[in-house]
Amino acid sequence: MRILYFGDIVGDDTLKIFEDYLEDIKKEYKINLVLANAENLTGGKGLSFKHYKALKKLGFAGLSMGNHTFSKREIRDYMDDATIVKPANLNSEEGKDILYIKYNDKTIAMVNLLGRVYSNTPLDCPFKTMDALLDEIEADYILVDFHGDATSEKKAFFYDFAGKVTAIVGTHTHVQTADEEVYKNTCYITDMGMCGPEKSIIGDDVDMIIKRFRTGVFEPLVVSSDKNYILNGVILDINDNGNSITRFQKKLVLND
Repeated sequence: MRILYFGDIVGDDTLKIFEDYLEDIKKEYKINLVLANAENLTGGKGLSFKHYKALKKLGFAGLSMGNHTFSKREIRDYMDDATIVKPANLNSEEGKDILYIKYNDKTIAMVNLLGRVYSNTPLDCPFKTMDALLDEIEADYILVDFHGDATSEKKAFFYDFAGKVTAIVGTHTHVQTADEEVYKNTCYITDMGMCGPEKSIIGDDVDMIIKRFRTGVFEPLVVSSDKNYILNGVILDINDNGNSITRFQKKLVLND
């Protein structure tokens, strides 16, 4: 089974990139399933129902989230029935802690966790949360999106759960790392990177971010309007003979 897992999708216009290019990408790389982190899609924060439906129409089989899960309040109205997995260690009754996806005769369990390092959000321990989920999960493969800032926390989680899950992919920093590896047949990367405008600062308008640093004034940000886009993620090859992970990156132009 070949899975293409995209990093954080940033901004509404990135949907247009997927509309124009996703099918060709799937054919080129012989992809069976497409997954993504979608917590930054709508205006850079959260996921609207309109954009969720657009991703489903494009064929995304599962979506993980992060610290902006509830930035759009409307998600509370539809997430229980959606193919969305929320961070399991986020204290909320809404949403799924485990998303099951069927592919042929195999079952994939998607899990989403938030890192606690540098976080101001009251969170349960991601390590202990994963311990509890492993007692509950019934699936052939387990994919974990660890959404956090600290490389050390993600790496520690990887070594702790290597051999117990199929893949651990990092999100949140929007910068793709070059440390993909397989240990005890568990695939890992610290951060898959983002899908969004290339000339940006982690997806947002460059001038506004520079102004923030120069003035210390935190005005609301807007997604960069650059027409050159970058899609980052990983390709996971999962089979009974062993698992592998390959970085994915493609640069594309937004058509008017």
